[in-house]
Amino acid sequence: METIQHGMEQALTQRLSSSFGDNLDSVTLYGSYVRGTFQKGVSDINALILLNQPAGAQIQRFGSDARRFLRSERITPLILTKTEFLSSADVFPLEYADIRQTHRTIFGEDPTEALNLQDRNLRHQLEHQLRGNLVSLRQMVLAARGRKRVVRAQLLDWFGPLAAVFRGLVRLAGEETIPGEPRELIDAVNRLYDLEPGPFRKLLELRDNRSLDPVALSWELDQRLSDLSQHVDSLRNTLESGGDG
Repeated sequence: METIQHGMEQALTQRLSSSFGDNLDSVTLYGSYVRGTFQKGVSDINALILLNQPAGAQIQRFGSDARRFLRSERITPLILTKTEFLSSADVFPLEYADIRQTHRTIFGEDPTEALNLQDRNLRHQLEHQLRGNLVSLRQMVLAARGRKRVVRAQLLDWFGPLAAVFRGLVRLAGEETIPGEPRELIDAVNRLYDLEPGPFRKLLELRDNRSLDPVALSWELDQRLSDLSQHVDSLRNTLESGGDG
C-alpha cells in the first residue's frame, strides 16, 4: 500500500512541476488519505497546491494534462497562492485547523507552520456552520412531509459534514487531541459541552439500526443543534475581548 501511495504522490508532483515549474511553492495532502480512514476507490484524496503567483494559464494546462490522472486517483485539488492561503486563515479556520492537524507535505516547505489560527474566528465559523445546518435540517424536514424513507436517506449523508464541525467544537473547548474515531468524537463533544448522549450518537447508528425513527431523530437533532448554536454564540464576548487560545 505504501508503495502504491508513493507512486501516486510522485506522479502528482511530477505533473504539477511540469505544469507550474518554479511557480509551484508546495504540495500538501490532507484529510482521510493522511488520517488513516482512506478507502481506495471510495475516498477522495485532498491536495492543497500552493503557488507563488496567480497563474490562470498554468492552471488550465494542469487541468488538461492531468485530467485523467486526477479522475482515476480521485484527487481533489485546492489551488491557492501561498499568500491567499495564509491570509484566509481568519475566514476558514475550521478547514485549515483540520489540514494543520492531519497532513503531509510532499513537495516544498510545510505551509501550515505559518498559519495564524485564532479561536475567535473559529467560534464565528462554527456558529455559522451550526446555524446553517439547522436551517438545512428544517428545510429537509419541511420538504419530506414526514416520509421516513426520505428523512432517513438525507440524514445518512449528514455525519460526514458534521464531523468537521465536531472537530472544531473540540478544538474550541481547548482540547489538543482530537479523536479520529466517530463515536469518540461525538462523546468528546457531549462531554465538553455538557450534553446528554442522544441525537448525535443515534445519527451515527442510523445506518445499522432500522428501529430508529428518522423523523423523531430529526426533531432531536433540531433541538441539539439549536442548543449548541446558542452555546457557541455565548462565547462571543469572551473570545472577542482577547480570550483567544
